[in-house]
Amino acid sequence: MNGIFLLSAMVLCVMALAFVVYPLLREPRQETGHSRRAINLRVHRDRVRELDQDLATGTLTQEQYDTALADLERELLDSGSIEPDAVDNNAAHEARGPRRVAAIAAFASIAVLPFMAVGLYLGVGYADEVFATQLPPGEMASMQEPAPASDEAMQRQFERLAQELQGRLAQNPDDLEGWILLGRTLTFMDDLAAAERAFREAMVHGGDRDPNLLTRYADVLAERQGSLEGEPRELIERALSIDPDHAQGLWMAGSLAFEEADLDAARRHWERLLGVLPDESPEADIIRGNLSQVALSAAEG
Repeated sequence: MNGIFLLSAMVLCVMALAFVVYPLLREPRQETGHSRRAINLRVHRDRVRELDQDLATGTLTQEQYDTALADLERELLDSGSIEPDAVDNNAAHEARGPRRVAAIAAFASIAVLPFMAVGLYLGVGYADEVFATQLPPGEMASMQEPAPASDEAMQRQFERLAQELQGRLAQNPDDLEGWILLGRTLTFMDDLAAAERAFREAMVHGGDRDPNLLTRYADVLAERQGSLEGEPRELIERALSIDPDHAQGLWMAGSLAFEEADLDAARRHWERLLGVLPDESPEADIIRGNLSQVALSAAEG
């Protein structure tokens, strides 16, 4: 075994350990700002928004989007972010013990791990063979991307997710994010009656100021009753009063006005929506087509 290689390997191990040991030894900072729950929820919303954009631009198929969304929502459940943050009154007292344990772990890592790594390499490692390992050309060509989950598997996954959410909400019925996630999950499962109940609970627990929830709830109601009239109209108007440039709200308001032959209102909503959407997006092309239909109807009328 080349002595220079061993020396280099040990130096690299020590350098890597420095990045681990330093956080263990330094004085922990007091946590400020938002709670972990709030941060996780914000990250979840951002990732869902990215998925929505990828779906809208055609980067993801509907099947890929549903799978990715289910994974995100399961991660959010597993992280415990939809449950209220626990308040630990003994945090200051408990912080002293782990301080000593962290120091012991740091020094033990410095003393032991580099030699363990070298010993393991001497026992089982052959660098020239490891780095030369390649798949045969035929086997490389035969590799394919894993097949997407079947509809039945996705349905079972959504059913498990809905059951877990329902169990958590039974213990914590004031969890707004939980009700929203349950409503969206049930919508994907095409259980619109149950989705309506979940969204209604979300409205009761503070969601009535969220234009995204208002328009999603209006969409479920409209699909159930076959029209945007009545309560869906009220929800759309409330969403636009909160955010006049809300894309889904403008889309639905324009559609409602066009159904009622109120061409001026339809044109007004869709022109405003066109100013919100990216010029080259597929949605913008659809809105331009809708505006052309408005102009044609106005000319014929």
